[in-house]
Amino acid sequence: MGLAARRPIAAPTPAQVDRAIRLTYAQMMLNAVFGASTGGMFLVGFALTLGADDRLLGLMSTVPQYFVLFQFLAAAMIQRGISRKWMTVAFSFVTPAAWFLIGLVPLVGAKLETVQKLGILVGVMALVTLSGQFVGNARSSWIGELVPSDRRGRFFGYCTLFAGIVGSIFAVIEGRFLDAISRHGLLAFTGLFYFGALFGLGAAALNVPQPDCPLPGGGEQRPFGRILRETVANRPFVLLALVHAVIALGGIAGPFVSAYCLRDVGLSYFGLGMLNAVSIAAMLLASPLWGRIVDRTGCRPVLIVGLLLMAPCAWIWYFVPPGRPSLAYMLLPWTNLVAGVGAAAMSVAISTMIYKLSKPEGRSVQFAAYSVFVALIGAPMPAVGGWLVSRLQASGHAVDLRITFYAASAFIFLAALAARFLKEPESMPTRALVFSYFPDRVARAWGALTASSPLAALLMRFDLAARNREERPPDAP
Repeated sequence: MGLAARRPIAAPTPAQVDRAIRLTYAQMMLNAVFGASTGGMFLVGFALTLGADDRLLGLMSTVPQYFVLFQFLAAAMIQRGISRKWMTVAFSFVTPAAWFLIGLVPLVGAKLETVQKLGILVGVMALVTLSGQFVGNARSSWIGELVPSDRRGRFFGYCTLFAGIVGSIFAVIEGRFLDAISRHGLLAFTGLFYFGALFGLGAAALNVPQPDCPLPGGGEQRPFGRILRETVANRPFVLLALVHAVIALGGIAGPFVSAYCLRDVGLSYFGLGMLNAVSIAAMLLASPLWGRIVDRTGCRPVLIVGLLLMAPCAWIWYFVPPGRPSLAYMLLPWTNLVAGVGAAAMSVAISTMIYKLSKPEGRSVQFAAYSVFVALIGAPMPAVGGWLVSRLQASGHAVDLRITFYAASAFIFLAALAARFLKEPESMPTRALVFSYFPDRVARAWGALTASSPLAALLMRFDLAARNREERPPDAP
């Protein structure tokens, strides 16, 4: 890999770029199966089956996040000339392979205490997170420079679309599968994790045929410290990181949504998968639309609208107490729909704005600084959430995990307020997006729909004739 990194890298051709984009879409779908099979509600359910309580769930989500510091090492290696493509290829195989280790926990579980099992889980999750820092940094700067700037909004929108379709379908199917074989206990999770890991390996393999691209600036190896100082001096980029850090504080709810649904409300994996599928479906339907809007109006107004859509959704949990799954099925689909649309807007806007506000030279270092800052701010929040609930309950307060949902809602609303201070050249004001751009597009869509309807055309002719009679002067023949 070192020799490959020192060879001159030719700029990719337009045909190679188009092929890389198609392969990336395929990767997103494979990774969606991998993520649906190994993360989210299944990982939380696995930890609960191992015997984790609220505090341990929080620690399980907190500890691995501190490995984000390795992004600085990844960025330094890239600036020293290591190929971003081959760094991505090498470490992208580590993540799915690590899940084969997690799948071994049930096989050796009889010889281990609960704390030891959870320790293995946290340790392997740390390894997964560590490899993810190298992949995330290298892949982000690499693919971002492959995709032309005028297509990035649509690109990220379609990435979310394709991943959402596949992820939601597999989450529901696998939830039903896990409910059916739940009598096998932890071994049921082993089969699910191994199944997902195979798709993760397939996604990693699709990095190989994609073209590499040279570092901006003619491959000049600029000093790491200098790029870092320039990043801190880039005020719009720093402001975006601050807004994202406030969003990351919403991680106080972390793994507790799935835990509350599965353990306290009493939902099945299939039922929770169906509810999650609503938000994912909303995301996948809205993401291409948000991508096109971002390309036309800018990222800032879309980000603010998305956060304001998401912020109030958590308060619906007040009406879903423990032991009432019927209320969850009645109320949550509507809020998940709104939250999914808002999350799509937030995701597409931030993904695009990061590239817009960063400089091409030394982008891997800028991404590392951004990710480390955001992750370190949000890292302790799941542990804080678990501690908060346990502390309040021990003090005699009648609270449950929902208190962390309300706190997350407050942080999302604060992020929307902070996003008003973002600076983005040539972006549309948020008020104009809401009160001018959206109504105009809706009116055009409605006009196109009615123009193509024979019944609507007939009604419009009757309406026009009626108005003509009303406007005709009384003495007119």
